[in-house]
Amino acid sequence: MKILIAYFTMGGRTKKTAEAIASALATHEVSYFPVEITGKFIEKIKLLDKFENKDFSAIETELNILDAASYDLIIFGMPTYGNFPPKAFDEILARMGNLSGKKAIVFNTARFTGGKALEYMKIKVEEAGAEVINQRKFRKILWIGTKNAIKFGKQINEK
Repeated sequence: MKILIAYFTMGGRTKKTAEAIASALATHEVSYFPVEITGKFIEKIKLLDKFENKDFSAIETELNILDAASYDLIIFGMPTYGNFPPKAFDEILARMGNLSGKKAIVFNTARFTGGKALEYMKIKVEEAGAEVINQRKFRKILWIGTKNAIKFGKQINEK
């Protein structure tokens, strides 16, 4: 099975979670579409602000080639900002070609609740035409370990 993991990360928590899930999918071909904000704190905030104001020029080239056609499963992973995923999620979803009829999984990372973000993601992915077959919230105030993400990856493997 070919799997695409599309995720957004600014602090590394969501990336670590995505990689832990992927580590349990060793019998499948896994590809990534990462949107990673790196650099000094002020640079991260400036780029995040651009994304939140729907300026995706920094990742325009990557967004233009985003296509789900060759994948059997799409996994979307996003952090939670004020009970919603970042605006990059909506843009990734809008730009992803051939999502209709695909199987999808959504997960989010959160320091506190994160429940509304997960439900928002599920609804939007289904509105785009994919069937959400599983979802998971990874929540911890300071540090998200990989144990639960690996366990979730194993559950995906079993299905």
